[in-house]
Amino acid sequence: MTDIASRLDAVKRDIERLAALAAPAEAEEAHGMVSALQAELDDLMREASALPSEHTLSDLPHAPRHEELRCPICSLRSFIYRRGTLRRSNETDSGFEALFHCRSCGHEAWHETR
Repeated sequence: MTDIASRLDAVKRDIERLAALAAPAEAEEAHGMVSALQAELDDLMREASALPSEHTLSDLPHAPRHEELRCPICSLRSFIYRRGTLRRSNETDSGFEALFHCRSCGHEAWHETR
């Protein structure tokens, strides 16, 4: 959320700078547009802060059940879990996947975890 908020603040500053560049004849219209755009950005910031975070740490497992698997490329049992890469996935049965790295051949891939 903080990333979105800082990006929206930057957009607001750019809009204000753009309004300042408007010709004196269009200044009133430009300031009206700035007010409307800022109100819309404020609404977006409120909506973004109200949305639940997709990756809350409390509902993610701490680590996969099996941290070392057989590599799908070299078939050695050196396909290890990269700590901190666990995420939700709608494409897996368990609902979670993690990034694994083979210490032998260097292959990296996202793999379903339980």
